[in-house]
Amino acid sequence: SVGDRLLRREGEAVSLTPKVMDTLLILVENHGHVLTKLALMERLWPKSFVEESSLTQNISLLRKKLAENGATEEYIETIPKRGYRPVQGRCL
Repeated sequence: SVGDRLLRREGEAVSLTPKVMDTLLILVENHGHVLTKLALMERLWPKSFVEESSLTQNISLLRKKLAENGATEEYIETIPKRGYRPVQGRCL
């Protein structure tokens, strides 16, 4: 539930750190659109300097959480040298 900042799978809460949850919410808000790495970083860490590896780690952790319980579907597409896009037709 967006208002509760809670991800549920089959009725069970999925544990996410605040920044990983923020990443998920930004992706959900922009479903179907490519989000540049810079745009994501500016939204996640405004007025802060962070390495691109912080974003990469958030995306990796989010992918792992979304794929738990044997699900192998890809939810977040990497657009080389640009950024990320939630996969069309997949429910985030």
